[in-house]
Amino acid sequence: MHKINQKIRNKLDYLLNILVLILIILFNRTNIVYAANINWVEVSKTPAGIQYLDRDSIDIKGKRIIELTTKYLKIDSNTSKEIEENIYIMKINCLTNKFKDISVNGKKNLTAKWEDPNGDKLLDDVISKSCKNV
Repeated sequence: MHKINQKIRNKLDYLLNILVLILIILFNRTNIVYAANINWVEVSKTPAGIQYLDRDSIDIKGKRIIELTTKYLKIDSNTSKEIEENIYIMKINCLTNKFKDISVNGKKNLTAKWEDPNGDKLLDDVISKSCKNV
C-alpha cells in the first residue's frame, strides 16, 4: 500500500511540475516590448535623406535646453530607396542653436560635445522646429 501511495505521489509531483512550467511559459511576458507611443513628424527632406522628430519626446531640460528623439532615414540618391535608419536622442541648446547626440541607436554617447550644425539643412530644420515653442 505504501508503494502505491508513493507512486501516486510521484506522478502528482510530476504533473504539478509540468503545470507550473506551463503556467510560467504562458504568463511570461518578457518578449513584449512596452514602449511609449512615438509620434514621428517629418521635419525635413533632402535627396540624401529624411529627418523625423518624435513630437511627443521633446523635454525641456533647463534654460532653453531641450532633449528629444529624432530619426534619420538615409536615402540612396540613385534608387530613392531607404538604405539606413538611425535613431538619435539629442540635446539642443535653443539659445546657441547647437546640438549634441547623447544616444545613437540606443547606444549612449558619454563624450558628446556641443556641435554647430554647419549648414546641414536637416539639423537646422530640426533645431528650428524643436525650439519654436521653447
